[in-house]
Amino acid sequence: MDTIREKIAYLRGRLDGTGDITQEEQLKHIIQRLIDILDELADDVDDLFFGLDEIEEYVEAVDADLADLEEFSCDCDAHDSDLELDMVELECPSCQNLVAFEEDFLYDDGEIEISCPECGETIYYNDSSDLDDDYEDEDFDD
Repeated sequence: MDTIREKIAYLRGRLDGTGDITQEEQLKHIIQRLIDILDELADDVDDLFFGLDEIEEYVEAVDADLADLEEFSCDCDAHDSDLELDMVELECPSCQNLVAFEEDFLYDDGEIEISCPECGETIYYNDSSDLDDDYEDEDFDD
């Protein structure tokens, strides 16, 4: 099957050439070929519109699925925010690695030591048990 461009090239050649046929017959032949080309173009345009309709339906379905996913994701994020803990980040003085941990560790009773997982250097130390003992040992007799 010839492409549309090949058919148009054939018609150009036919117009340029002179043959045994009369001008009227040549004109009739060219018009018939033009009508065939226009029919083929119309079929191609119909196919394009059909394909476009299918793509539009597909995009609408993907859009609806994405909206459902966004809604589900937002619902999950709302529930996750209830569970989120406050985090603290400290930089290791030795290797400059950032170490994140829950803020609640800072307020725990007793000895607290947080070490860098990269190099093992202690980046936070608090012995609140010593403070409680010192407070209890002080004599407030005045």
